Amino acid sequence: MTSTPTGSTQTVGETSAAPPTATPARVRITPSLGGGCLLVGGLGLLSRGRSLRVIGPMVDAPGRALRGGGLTYPADGSIAQAGSVVLQASGCRRHASGSGTVTARSLTLFLGVIKAKSVTLVIRNGKLARVSRIEGLTIDGKTVTVRPRRRLPIENWGYLVALARPSPQGAHFEDGALAVHLLEPHGGLPAGAVLLVSFARLSPISPAATRARAANRRRQRAHALQLGEPLKQTPPLGLRHYIFPVAGSSEYIDTYGAFRSDVPGNWHHGDDIFASLGTPVVAVASGTLNRVGWERLGGWRVWVRDGAGDEFYYAHLSGYSPLALHSKRVRAGDVIGFVGNSGDAFTTSPHVHFEIHPRSLLRLGYNGAVDPTTYLNHWRHVVPSALPRPVHPPYPPGRVRQEARFIWRELLVARHLIRHSSPERARPRIAVPGTDRNAARAFPHSIAAAANAAAATNTKPRRALPWLLALLLALLGPASLLTVIRIVRRKQNQTGSVH
Repeated sequence: MTSTPTGSTQTVGETSAAPPTATPARVRITPSLGGGCLLVGGLGLLSRGRSLRVIGPMVDAPGRALRGGGLTYPADGSIAQAGSVVLQASGCRRHASGSGTVTARSLTLFLGVIKAKSVTLVIRNGKLARVSRIEGLTIDGKTVTVRPRRRLPIENWGYLVALARPSPQGAHFEDGALAVHLLEPHGGLPAGAVLLVSFARLSPISPAATRARAANRRRQRAHALQLGEPLKQTPPLGLRHYIFPVAGSSEYIDTYGAFRSDVPGNWHHGDDIFASLGTPVVAVASGTLNRVGWERLGGWRVWVRDGAGDEFYYAHLSGYSPLALHSKRVRAGDVIGFVGNSGDAFTTSPHVHFEIHPRSLLRLGYNGAVDPTTYLNHWRHVVPSALPRPVHPPYPPGRVRQEARFIWRELLVARHLIRHSSPERARPRIAVPGTDRNAARAFPHSIAAAANAAAATNTKPRRALPWLLALLLALLGPASLLTVIRIVRRKQNQTGSVH
């Protein structure tokens, strides 16, 4: 509540019902101070047996800003004068510490005994910030070097402390960028009084509130993991240059965010890059390898973490390179595996499921994946000078062991390491998680192989197909998609022949 003073230019605020004794005219203000609230003011007075009295402009509501005019206390200015006081405060929310700033300029205390060009206090998340400062401080006409928490004597009646840490006063913390402590009565103020310039008063968060705040963060994180939706942002990654994850002819379309019933959130967290079985898969950046091995949905999978902390997920491989199994370090362009269809992709065409998890979004867990299409469109394609011999870790236990063995033999045939592949009747029949397996069984041929055959006359790496194909993939299924790809390739070839 505010009101207009009468008969004087000074304003006074109180946090208790007790009126100030040295103020001939005053405005009574009762701030609404709750848990975690911050109050900032230009001038405050602490006296023994009394709560803080606020003199001049103050801010205690979240998000408010006030640019005050001059400050004079009392009416003759014998205690304090300031040319201007600028204040701002925010963050007064439940279980949240406050932040604010207050600056008093052209300050004069006790008829010029203490002067300063400016006194600034900055509070960030309930703590005194290092950017708080005092400029042009003089005592009895002598320039004083400001050192935090150092006592500077003032004649024989008091001392001054600059940039002190907030000290507890009952249930609150309150202190100023500049605090004048009176050892003897002076200027109408009693002994023991403390004059605060550019001060803050903060209600600290209780241990119970701290625990509640941590529990709330855990609930929010769990909620994001369970119900997270596809992200719209594509933040810049930490490095400047990256390598396309598949070294060879490949096709991909933007299916990020498409419905998937067997993954957290029920949406596709990456893009599927289709290529012939056994096509080399390379590290997109230099960094480290982790989580190399079998996973129920991803099959043979691997994670790459670059030097900036961004993470990249590869799934459905048919095998690894020796580097991936025996080293934790990798360089950009190193072969780490080979295209396959392991895991829940066993009944689909060979491809690599590729995800990007920027470091800035790792707090969201698996749902911190972003749409990789725009990144892939600009990454450089490489061709390895030599291909390592494929290897694999121990086969996973259970029925998927037959799947891993079958895919491994197909990889050896694709790499021309053995001559004969397993007959189709030897293909294991395994219940694969997901909703697309029936459509895949109805059309078991390789989409990537058909696309590569159509592009045989043009060796230039292709970009992502139009976004409309992504919609067709979801609506029509792989069989119809192959027909669309053939039509598109035929039109492109006809257009190329005309030109």
